[in-house]
Amino acid sequence: MSGEIPKVVVAETRRRWSEEDKLAITEECKSRPVSQVAKKYGLSAGLLFRWRKERGLPTGTRQPQASKQLSFVPVAVHPGAIERIPAGASIEIVLRSGRRVVVGKDFDIGTLRRVIEALEVA
Repeated sequence: MSGEIPKVVVAETRRRWSEEDKLAITEECKSRPVSQVAKKYGLSAGLLFRWRKERGLPTGTRQPQASKQLSFVPVAVHPGAIERIPAGASIEIVLRSGRRVVVGKDFDIGTLRRVIEALEVA
């Protein structure tokens, strides 16, 4: 051995993307699934999601639909339905405030109504 240290050359594998390229690639996701766009450019889907997040774009694969509004619908319980609830089963009611009320099979509807009304105003 001559005592020399061999030179090791490491090629940089990290690619650099210009802001214009990032913008063009993220815009392409509006018409195609993220996974397809990522594969086309040799990117990981995670990196593409990060670019989208940095630009304030939705990070999900589906665009939110602003026209759909959440709403509550009235529910009527058939008198015989209570008898068909299995033993140990419960019903969970989520109120507008985010509070949850869980009742079992043997609840009193009048009491439940008063509890919900009290929680809604609190």
